[in-house]
Parts: sequence; structure tokens; C-alpha cells
Amino acid sequence: MPVSFFDDDEERIDAEEEVTEKRRPGRRKSGARKSKERKPKERKPRKEREPKEHKPRGGGPTFGQSPLARVLIILVAVVVLVLITSLGIKSCLNSKRVGEYRDYFAAVDGVVKDSDAIGAQLSDMFMKPDETVRQSLEGKLGEFQASSDQILERAKAVKAPDQFKKENEWFVASMQIRARGLKGLQPAMLNALEARDNQAGAAQVSHEMLILLTSDVSYDEFYYQPAQQVLKDEDITDIKVPQAKFLKDPALASQQTAVSVLDRLKGGTTQVSGLHGVSLVGVKAKPSGMTLAADSDNSLKASDSLTFEVEVENQGEATESDVLVALTLTAPGRPTPQKVDGRIPTIAPGERRTIELTGLAADAGGQPALLRAEVGPVPGEANTQNNVGEYKIAFS
Repeated sequence: MPVSFFDDDEERIDAEEEVTEKRRPGRRKSGARKSKERKPKERKPRKEREPKEHKPRGGGPTFGQSPLARVLIILVAVVVLVLITSLGIKSCLNSKRVGEYRDYFAAVDGVVKDSDAIGAQLSDMFMKPDETVRQSLEGKLGEFQASSDQILERAKAVKAPDQFKKENEWFVASMQIRARGLKGLQPAMLNALEARDNQAGAAQVSHEMLILLTSDVSYDEFYYQPAQQVLKDEDITDIKVPQAKFLKDPALASQQTAVSVLDRLKGGTTQVSGLHGVSLVGVKAKPSGMTLAADSDNSLKASDSLTFEVEVENQGEATESDVLVALTLTAPGRPTPQKVDGRIPTIAPGERRTIELTGLAADAGGQPALLRAEVGPVPGEANTQNNVGEYKIAFS
């Protein structure tokens, strides 16, 4: 095979490339010999330059990283913390204040209830002045006076919150008025029982009873209502100011009542002088206000708690005490008659008084019911024909 001089040149070029490869350190040897033919490099198309975004020079911090923002965040946090703390303190103070109010009125309520209990016993004695009352009168009045003095000391010891300092003075004053009235009532009653003239003795007894009645007025006007207003202004609805009532009926303080009481105590229940008698004036249904007619049917709305107002007149010459007023309802569907009653403490000659009775029940039905009203009779009453009234009622 003929040898070409090109073969020598190729061998020489390969030897030089091998020496060059060995002299280059760290160059990884190729597992395959490169192609002896060198291909021309292809030119890539030139890329169009895209416009670069202009960034702000300096690379400043964002809002949350700036000193001003940090100061504002701290201020906001401080304000929120102060608000939360103040609200918590205010809530604690309000709870403490309401607790003081509740304790205060609980103490007032205990004093008032014990004092009212004395007034209730005294009222019962005046409403039923029988021989038993006459025998125990002096001792009972002494007990009332001693108990009232102790109650007054309890009232003085009650510690009132600052918001009720002024009103509390009237609370104590009301208890003081009661103690004063009971202190004067005992000698007035005993002297009146010894005197022959009931009118003179009754005037003094009535004077002391009016003092006791004044305690209710002063308590209501200058303590109860102003204290209620304070609670209303402070938007406190779960605390109630105790109410007070010493005499069951204001008429017990009248001179006519005192005359009748003295007359009964001196002669007992058997002594009756002059003309005595009460009459039924009429019956009014509530809340409609309709006056019942005895000679025709009456229409009322059925209810589980009917209320009627009975008017009574004293047609005699003497003051009457403890006058009985009764209502009896016989209604269809209720075979057992229902009855409610009450008593008028005192009623002077020619005077008209009303009493409200409730608790009767009636269902709607086709047949009318019958309501019977009866007043008295009082001791010594001869004519009782005008003491009773009957009314037909159709309930719907």
C-alpha cells in the first residue's frame, strides 16, 4: 500500500496534541479522540437587549423597617394597653361599687322589715280592738317602743356609700320619727282609756298616730324615690330600694278611728251605741272600669285572675272598724263557688271607701256566671238588705 506524505503529517499532529493534553493540569481526558475535523462554530442570533428596570438608588428600608414606623407601632401598642388596663380597672371599680350598693340596701331592708312588722301588729290592734287587745295593750305598746328604739340604733349604724349619704339621713330620720310616735302613743292611749270623753282622748291618740304615718311619707318622698333615681342614673337595674309601710291604712291615724277604737276598748265588742250600718254602693270590674249592673247581663273577658273594686258606704252614726267585704263567683264549668274577701280598717259616718279584691277565675262559656258581693254586717246593724248585690256576667 503506498504511503502518502499526508499520513506522516497526521501522525505528527496527533503526537503534538497528545503532548499538549498531558501538559494541561486538571484537564479531564476525553475517553474518545476528538474528531480530526473541526467544524466551524455556528453563530447564534444576537438577542435584543431588554430595557432594565430602574431601581431606586440607595436601597432604603420599607415602611415597617423605618424608625418612624417603629415609633408609631410602639405608640399604638401603648395606647391599646392603656385602654385595656383602664377598662379592666373600671370594670373592677364598677363591680366593687355595685357590691357596696347591694350590701347597703340589704342592711336597710333588714331594718325596714323589722320596723314594718311593728306597724303591722299595731294596725291589727286598731282594726280589731277587742277585749284581748285591751288586756295586753299596755305591755304591747311598751314592747313596740323598746323594739323601735333598738331598730333606730341599727339604722344609725348602717354605713351608706358616698352616693347615698344625703338620702341615708332621711332613712335614719324616718326610723327616728317612728320611735318618737311609739314613745308618745303609749301614754296617749292609757290616758284616753281613763278619760270619760273619748273625743279629747282620741285627739291625742290621733296626733301620735299621725306622727307614725308621717314616717311613711318622709321615707317615700326623701329616701325611696331619690335613691331609686340614683340607681336609675347609674343604669343599675338589678338592685331595688326597699319600700316601707308602717300603718296598713292611713285612716288608722284619723280622729274618728281613734274614737271608735277607744269606744270598743272601753266597752268591749258588745257595747254599741247609736245607729250602725253599712251598705254596698257598687262593684266595678278592672281594668275595664265597667260598673256592673244588677238588673241586666254584664259582659267581661274571661281570666284566671279577675279583679273587682267594691265600694262601701257607712250609713250609720259611728265609725266602723274592720268591715268585712266578700265576693263569691259561681261560674259554669267550675262547680265549686269561688270566694275572696278583704276588710276595710275603718270607715267614718257618711264616708265611702273602696277595696280591691282579686283572685277569682272564669272561663269563656255560653251560660252566664253569678257574682255575689256582700259587705258587713257591722255590730249593731239592724238593716242588712242593702249589704248584698248579685250580678250576672257573661264571660267571653
